[in-house]
Amino acid sequence: MELICKASAKYAPLMNEVCEPLFELLKQQSALEKEMFERDKQLDIEKEKAGIPSYQTAPGWNELMAEYSERLRALLEKYCTENQLSRGFGISYGEPQKFGYLNGDCVVEFKMRYADKASVETHYTKAGLAQKHKIVIRLTDGRWLVDELYYGFEKEKSWHSGGF
Repeated sequence: MELICKASAKYAPLMNEVCEPLFELLKQQSALEKEMFERDKQLDIEKEKAGIPSYQTAPGWNELMAEYSERLRALLEKYCTENQLSRGFGISYGEPQKFGYLNGDCVVEFKMRYADKASVETHYTKAGLAQKHKIVIRLTDGRWLVDELYYGFEKEKSWHSGGF
């Protein structure tokens, strides 16, 4: 991961203060997503052994999704504003994880023009496609919290609203 500061000299010293909690959130979210994916694979193996048709949901899958949503909410409540939580979360998990690219080859840009708002853009390649995330972080009650999450493709100029 290459971290680039594109904030003015006035705000550049805040980069670590703003980014460290964000990276901790993304690391924990990725670990949870990986755990759920592995458990889901195990449910599929058990479903096949039991002779359940592939088009049917594996026993325990609904409970796994409920657990994922509950655990993800508990995590996100520590790091996100209500605005971001209201956008939804926990509807999918996969391999590789949504933010797993942070452990590999990616470019992270820290941008800040206002004392109470910063953004972090990540640029990475996944499945051969150049992609990006934009995470808006706001100072809320003395803490830097994720307020908005966007995704897109590098060739696009626009961003699409997203959730965790």
